[in-house]
Amino acid sequence: MTRILTSAFLSLFLFLYTGNSFGQDVILKLKPTVNTPQARDYTFRQVVDSRDQKSIGQVYDPQRNKHSASFGGNLPQEALQLYNARISSTKNPSYRILVKVYKLDLKEIYHPDLKAYKGDIQLSLGFFLYGEKETIHLVDFNSKVQYGRPSTQMHFVETSLQKLFESSWEYFDSWLSTQYLTNRALVKKVRLNIIDPIRESSKDTVFYDPKRPLTWADFTETPNPRSSYNATIFSSISIEGNAKIENGEIVQTISVKVYMLPEQSWVKDANDYANNHEQRHFDLTRIAADRMISRLKNVELEPFLFEAILNDIYLDAYREMNRLQELYDSQTRNGINSEKQADWNQIIRKALAGDMESFDKILD
Repeated sequence: MTRILTSAFLSLFLFLYTGNSFGQDVILKLKPTVNTPQARDYTFRQVVDSRDQKSIGQVYDPQRNKHSASFGGNLPQEALQLYNARISSTKNPSYRILVKVYKLDLKEIYHPDLKAYKGDIQLSLGFFLYGEKETIHLVDFNSKVQYGRPSTQMHFVETSLQKLFESSWEYFDSWLSTQYLTNRALVKKVRLNIIDPIRESSKDTVFYDPKRPLTWADFTETPNPRSSYNATIFSSISIEGNAKIENGEIVQTISVKVYMLPEQSWVKDANDYANNHEQRHFDLTRIAADRMISRLKNVELEPFLFEAILNDIYLDAYREMNRLQELYDSQTRNGINSEKQADWNQIIRKALAGDMESFDKILD
């Protein structure tokens, strides 16, 4: 009788010591480490338990009875505390991290010869970056740990779980240290490299060159006999580019082209006055491109949205170019009104030199 009471008391003492109760469920805990936190430019914002089944498996008590093991619904909070205890974040961290727990499974088997239990724990989770509108998947962690324990030593289970989650942080921290300079999802800045050189023209494409004014030889399409216009020029702007990552920032190269197409441009009466009118159409295309470049140089770009913003700037410039061409032809009556033509000649010359005051008044 005395031995039975002593054994029961010893078992109770061990269960209380490990912080677990062998009632219906065994409640496990993760504990923040007491190690010196590492200075980092990121913080863990949230941990989400994505598992359908919140029990992680079953463990045995000293009488070899099975009990369901879980975190009692506290896994997200405890894991978040564990992760953030490992780091000392900067005041305004560059990266806010979400962790999703996909899988956490525990299996134990009894070894009669050893009178002990062997356990196997598998952990699978993902690290995500909070973006402007959505989370961005960064990397997954998949690992497992095995342990052996005497029947009365439950703390081996919690210790193994603790090691798994700490290993997941070490894995992510190491991954981030090798990725932040080259991984697009982690870049902090966008830098534009705008290329706008004087390009060599060909018979198919005449690129804008202030030292090479248009000649009638650049208008090679057969005139439209039914058109009331004396001449027509097809001029436009385009951009091309590519992006690469250098030292943690996106370097976006934008190549600007201002051109006219001879095979879509024609003239009936090739005189100097008409040539000047068509040259001014080409100049207006150049001005629209200059104004676009000015916007590009002054825009603030975020890594997650910069492509859409650049596209909007280009489309705005294209629409502005068309509006300018229409205003010019409307006010000069396609060059017939010589006074208005002279006014536009002056406005265009100033705009090409960088003085946009008169130009802005016209657009307003």
